[in-house]
Amino acid sequence: MNIVLFIHQDSSENGARLKEIIEHKFNKTALQTLHTFNAFKERLKAVPDYDKEIFILLADSKHRLNDLIVLADLLDDKRILLILPDDSQATLQEAHRLFPRFLTSMSSTYEDVCSVLTKMIRQGKNKSGKTEE
Repeated sequence: MNIVLFIHQDSSENGARLKEIIEHKFNKTALQTLHTFNAFKERLKAVPDYDKEIFILLADSKHRLNDLIVLADLLDDKRILLILPDDSQATLQEAHRLFPRFLTSMSSTYEDVCSVLTKMIRQGKNKSGKTEE
C-alpha cells in the first residue's frame, strides 16, 4: 500500500505536523508528498495502481477545499482521507463532492486519521494475500 499525501506548500504548521505524524507512524509504508496543485494534478493523471494507494488530502482552508473539488473528476474512485479546515455544515457538504472514505477536521494529533489509515493499510495487505506485520 502506498500513501499519497497532499499538503499545499502554504499550509505551514498544519501541514508540517501532519507530514511528521504520517512519516513517523507509517515509516514502513511508501509515502509520496506533493505540495502544489499542479504537481498533485499531474500525479493524478499518472497511471499508477489506485487499488494500492491511499490519498490523504489536507484542505486547511475553504479556498484549498474548493481547489481540490475542481479536481473531483481525477479523484473519482480513489481512496481518500480528507482533512477539513472546520466541521461546519457548508464545509461538510462541499467535502462530500469528493466522495472521501473518511472526513475529519484538522487536529494536533491526527489520531483518527492514523487509526483509519492503519485499518485501510491492513485491509490492503489482506486483499493482496500478504500477512500482517
